[in-house]
Amino acid sequence: MMAESETMPQRGRAWVIAALVCGSFGIGVSEFVVMGLLPQIAAELLPERFAADPDAAVASVGTIVSFYALGVVAGLIVTPLVMRRFTMRTTLLVCAAAMFVWTVCTSLAPTLPLAVLLRFLSALTHASYVGLAAILVARMLGAKYQGRGASLVLGGFAIANLFGVPLGTMLGASGDWRLVLLLCAALFLVPVAALLASPRLGADRAMPGADRADRGGSAPQIAVLLIVGTGIAIGAFMVITYVVPLVSWLQGVPHREGIPVAVFMLLFGIGMNIGNFGGGWLTDVSAELAFAASATSGVVAAVLLCIPSGSGATAVAGMLLIGVCLGSYSPAIQILFVTSARRWPRLAASFTSGTTNLGSFLGASLGGAALGALGAGGVAAIALALLVAGAAAQLVRMRTHPVVVR
Repeated sequence: MMAESETMPQRGRAWVIAALVCGSFGIGVSEFVVMGLLPQIAAELLPERFAADPDAAVASVGTIVSFYALGVVAGLIVTPLVMRRFTMRTTLLVCAAAMFVWTVCTSLAPTLPLAVLLRFLSALTHASYVGLAAILVARMLGAKYQGRGASLVLGGFAIANLFGVPLGTMLGASGDWRLVLLLCAALFLVPVAALLASPRLGADRAMPGADRADRGGSAPQIAVLLIVGTGIAIGAFMVITYVVPLVSWLQGVPHREGIPVAVFMLLFGIGMNIGNFGGGWLTDVSAELAFAASATSGVVAAVLLCIPSGSGATAVAGMLLIGVCLGSYSPAIQILFVTSARRWPRLAASFTSGTTNLGSFLGASLGGAALGALGAGGVAAIALALLVAGAAAQLVRMRTHPVVVR
């Protein structure tokens, strides 16, 4: 018997699940599409600087990306405290509504500082929405399908990068980046409507497995996993945040020439979906092995992205593999966090978004500094160093943690 079957018919559950996944799809599109539209945003919000030095202007506008990621990390602590007395349904409803409001406001921002602030506010409920949506979908599917439930919600990000982000990048490149953000905001209205129409979702109950808190790892183990995961995320997000100058450098052509950026975002999305489904399968076999495979694919991608190619071949392969890295990263580290922090199941469920976006924040900041000082080649080289360090650290973890093969 499914966990929610007594309070909601099957068709109603399917509608709520689809709506919650639509919300994660909207988060994925709004977060990643901005990375492909940094030149357009810079041209409008910093016109004089963009005309004089496009790379420097793009690096400055990269703060929109980094402060969104910082907002996710801050929201990991702030949002649960503010909404600690809310039921899961109410918390998800408030999170989705807040993302809608702040994303609309961002699309209307007249200056870069205001846009940065509004993106920060948009991100405060990101981690709580993703973590609680994963828990709720798992409950609605049943206790035996928690991993599949989490994969459904996280899959919204992968699908976003396959369809939503490339389409949004093309629309923003040929039209208006503000319209793209408005369309992203509309996606958050779907979970809002579904949750308002589903009062029988009920109040919170203990997460399955929470009673086994005494078996759930230790604080040092969690800290090490946070450090390793953040390092890998920094390297990967340095690449994807500054995809425009990086692929232009790899092809040896100016901005807006050569293979269109939308093609590389599509490749990134394809890679994320391959990584999400392949990584989900491998995580069912061994989460430790899946996490190591994620880091390894990132290393190979970064090596390719350090090799300029006039044909764009290395850029194509590198962007595909960086997508595989980030796609397989999420299900693997999600299971590792949950099994390492059973004492705090809700917080553990949010750790994946927090770690990923801390990596995004630091990756955007470090990448911007590298781009301004060393150029696109410097971005690729530093990303490679971080991914190699992350992969090596995971191999060390695997020597001190039993690799459980199911």
